[in-house]
Amino acid sequence: MSNCVVGNGKLPQVAVLGKPGTYGKVDVNVKSLVNRTTKLNVIRKYLKEGFDYNKFTPPVIAVFPSGREVLLDGDHRRAMFKVAFPGMKKMPCYRIAVADEKEYHRLFIAINWSNRKTANKEEVFVHEVLACDPKALQTVIDLKKVGLSIFGSPEPHGTVGAKNSPNTTVGAFRNAMKHGVNNVSNAVKVISAAWPSITKVQGEFLEAISLLYSLYPDLSSGNVVSTDFESYIKTVVGVNTMPAAASDYKTRGGRVHHKHAESIAKGIIDHWRTSNLSSRGGCSVKHKQKRINVKLIADKLL
Repeated sequence: MSNCVVGNGKLPQVAVLGKPGTYGKVDVNVKSLVNRTTKLNVIRKYLKEGFDYNKFTPPVIAVFPSGREVLLDGDHRRAMFKVAFPGMKKMPCYRIAVADEKEYHRLFIAINWSNRKTANKEEVFVHEVLACDPKALQTVIDLKKVGLSIFGSPEPHGTVGAKNSPNTTVGAFRNAMKHGVNNVSNAVKVISAAWPSITKVQGEFLEAISLLYSLYPDLSSGNVVSTDFESYIKTVVGVNTMPAAASDYKTRGGRVHHKHAESIAKGIIDHWRTSNLSSRGGCSVKHKQKRINVKLIADKLL
């Protein structure tokens, strides 16, 4: 940390927003709004050498106009304090005023993502939804259309999208949606048929199957080729866990750097085109090799 600013030029005048907060004490069991998962391994790591007040920054408490108080930032610090001082009913805090819940969620995003990356993308995404961010709200609409959800917190309203559906990662879902909502919907259906009890769809695998449906209309046309492909995903690919299948087909497809979904898709097509499933209601190897041009997916890896 230097005592002066290094660099050329002058810093601009900036707007001053809000009012200074106040330090005080708050109930250790103060509630939060859709807070992040508080992880035991993180608490153990931070308390490995004991609780050190010199390293402790008081959790931030949001105060609403009604006087209602909610934990905004510091779920792990609160948990650490409770472990270190099991008999204490109050903990140090820093209170700030917020206008409403939308501002609360916008501040969560700024504190935990925009200014410092302490939350993951799914945790931040849920707060974007609750802050009524237009792009996030559109993603929720898309999630409901295809039957998927995003998990950001175990608390109420911490999962958004289709109810009682498998969850996936927001980045992978948005990438998959570039191939069209119908193709993502078909991908979700065939994945669900292969793994009926699945609770989380591996992101790269979702992207890969969505890509295949976009490149090869025959896979969703209802003809013998699509029947063969669906049978292959269910009876061949689905015998392994999805993460294991994704890793295996990624290797088969060349495991090209920065093109993992494309590698998985290439691995699936290569193996499927040589697999004879005619006894299971599919088509001959010769027929699907004629209908499915492997060059289309191979070009995606260039």
